[in-house]
Amino acid sequence: MNWVKQNSYITVLFLFSLFVISVVAITDEKIEQYEQVFVEHGDTLWSLANEYRGKMSMQDWIIFVKEENRLANETIIIGQQLKIPVEKSSNYIAKITTEESNSVKVASEN
Repeated sequence: MNWVKQNSYITVLFLFSLFVISVVAITDEKIEQYEQVFVEHGDTLWSLANEYRGKMSMQDWIIFVKEENRLANETIIIGQQLKIPVEKSSNYIAKITTEESNSVKVASEN
């Protein structure tokens, strides 16, 4: 206990670091990967958010996508390519379209 009193600044720094790490761990959105998607007929940022946002709030997801893709507003057009965040542990379906065939790839939790 005597050491703690003599080195109070180290104790305070340690406790502050522990607090910051805890806050980051609790609020982490766990976005560790991104997908490139092409906007199709009928897609909106809200419909894409419903499909890909995972645990993020819809508003946060839309703001993130707008900033990541440098969108001035919520308007997206058919054929536009968007970089979207996807939770590492989420289940989603990625549509893969090639000239030879159309296929669906299902990614699941690991």
